Amino acid sequence: MSDKTDVEHPLTPTREDQATSDESFSVISESAVADKPADSDESEWRNVSSDTSEDDQAKRPTSHPLQQSSAIDVSAYSNDSWAQQQQESSLLDAEGLPNAQDGDSGATTPIKEREIELDPDTSHIKGFSNAGDIDGIADLEVEGQLPEWLNGEHYTIGPGTYDIRYTRKIEIDGYLQSATATFTFGHWFDGLPLANRFDFNGKRNAITYRSRLTCRRLVEKIRDHHGYAPPHPAGLFKTDSNQTMLVKFLKSAPKANKPDAEPCAARILAGIPGVDGRLFAQNHANHIQELDPFDLKPTRVLCWNEVNPAFKGYSSCPNGQYDPQTGEYINFTMEIGYQSTSYNFFSISDRNPKGSIIASVTAPTGYVHSFSLTPKYIVLVIFPLLTNTAAVKFAWNESIMDSFSFYPSEPTLFYVISRDKGQHLVTYRAEPCFAFHHVNAYEDGHDNINVDILCYKDATIAHQLTTENMRNPSEMKPSRLAPSELRRFVLSNIEDESLSYLTNNSILPTASGVASRVSSMWSYLRGTNTTTDVENSSAQPSTAAAGWYATLPVASSGQLIQTAMELPQVNPLYRMHRNKYVYGLGFSEESDGKIWDSIVKADIETHKVTATWHQEHCYPSEAVFIGRPSASADEELQEDDGVLVSIVLDSARATSFLLVLDASNLQVLAKAYLGVLVPLSFGRGSYRLRT
Repeated sequence: MSDKTDVEHPLTPTREDQATSDESFSVISESAVADKPADSDESEWRNVSSDTSEDDQAKRPTSHPLQQSSAIDVSAYSNDSWAQQQQESSLLDAEGLPNAQDGDSGATTPIKEREIELDPDTSHIKGFSNAGDIDGIADLEVEGQLPEWLNGEHYTIGPGTYDIRYTRKIEIDGYLQSATATFTFGHWFDGLPLANRFDFNGKRNAITYRSRLTCRRLVEKIRDHHGYAPPHPAGLFKTDSNQTMLVKFLKSAPKANKPDAEPCAARILAGIPGVDGRLFAQNHANHIQELDPFDLKPTRVLCWNEVNPAFKGYSSCPNGQYDPQTGEYINFTMEIGYQSTSYNFFSISDRNPKGSIIASVTAPTGYVHSFSLTPKYIVLVIFPLLTNTAAVKFAWNESIMDSFSFYPSEPTLFYVISRDKGQHLVTYRAEPCFAFHHVNAYEDGHDNINVDILCYKDATIAHQLTTENMRNPSEMKPSRLAPSELRRFVLSNIEDESLSYLTNNSILPTASGVASRVSSMWSYLRGTNTTTDVENSSAQPSTAAAGWYATLPVASSGQLIQTAMELPQVNPLYRMHRNKYVYGLGFSEESDGKIWDSIVKADIETHKVTATWHQEHCYPSEAVFIGRPSASADEELQEDDGVLVSIVLDSARATSFLLVLDASNLQVLAKAYLGVLVPLSFGRGSYRLRT
């Protein structure tokens, strides 16, 4: 008997919306709009649909207040040429497989070097330029052979627009003249998004491709305003808004009012529990941009508190976690207060589509890009990259890196939350460090939690990944990207330490600490904040001087491998369990250290790199692990039984290709040139296999 609730999910599209999403659309391809002078991961999720009888429909309650109307409102697109679309053949054929034109040929195309004139500039610089999109369906020429089981969709997201030209009036010899200027997003994480969809048909050895720039309306807005000042915190990572301070007082809103006016480029999800037939892109704020999975058109943008009013806060984590055992999607929102922040962890599932709060944790206001999940616990890690000026700059919508500072005198804090009890159990401490990505976490059966994280010594890496440094690598300081370390933190004796922590947890901020925060706030308002103000602000908790964290249990740690890597991947079936292999982007022996140029496989039990893929003058984006599905219920699969899929920039040929590697040895199975250049991405992708 089904346990499904009859409560409609706030994100769920109506039946008519789903009908429209079954059609694909086509327009004339255009160049990057920004160049016109005038103007989990949850990889393992499956999208299983179910039929609903007429009687069931009659019993269904009235729609949730956030439920979409019977048809998508396309008025927002009425002035855009890309909205005037004509129907074309579906992406899928009658068998539900990619509708490739040359589909009936199962012959293997050998991988060979393409004869083409090479670009003398073979650096990664062109991977940080504007891109166009391909709204129609492109049939790619596959070199090599896809695995027969690889049938499904793969979605990626990343920056597609960095530079936006606009015209302004200037006075020359007493006369007003028109001049052209350019607004440039200042960080790799800030570029306006380009979403990509690939359809695999392993049996026919075919791949189709389409892409879309998803923030055209925001491009027009930036042209009109000669810059971009987000109306909410966490809207930019490190970009000068080119706007006056007055804008911050006059304009404040939780989100943009049009679906293609809010940039969401940190992650793309192939689904959320309780919602079928939609894509969801996320950013560093608390926004979810809904995309049509076929033509990638933005259809809605909403905040987490519109899903459930209890999910309130300025910001959210772009990398939520999915538990395949319970079917829960877990994430948090941040309610930023004057002295601290409440991290509100919530859960959404098919049984509870509106979701509910698991627990709220009060902690320093830190930059949190990801967190860890085990069957029993949530582990929130606060690195000492913390708000400065009492979080005033962050609340006033300054970019993240202008609002946060790294404090090497502060510890890294590990907050352990019980999923069953809905309670913060204990906080551990470790040496100061910084990280973007957790790799995996699991319980060892002896009341300990192992947490694997790609760590950096400090937050230098976040400052290095600016647009200026990526485009002028010779000017980057230090000259090589900061190296990461794959470290394992062991949180020991959870139950015993929890009892001790709850007994001793009575530390309160001092009066002098509160006074220093008030001083910092008013100094910032006057524009005279000093080094002393910053040092005494909420970024450096007042109790730290008294060594308050000395009473916390210590998280022991050790390095798992010597090789630096980023954008880590594990087999989704091994998340929350002990794993042997980790994949990620690395540096080849020939690399100058300016950008990752290889894909590596590491064995964390032997502490060695066991395989590497590298091609001269090529630079990969995230390599997503797609595991081979089992042929039968009793088949035992190996942990590295699957493929890695990555979009690779071929700088010498000034184009990009899709790369498919055997995950066991990183040998090339297939590649397909896209015919266009796709900028390099730090965003996380997802996939959906068809069975």
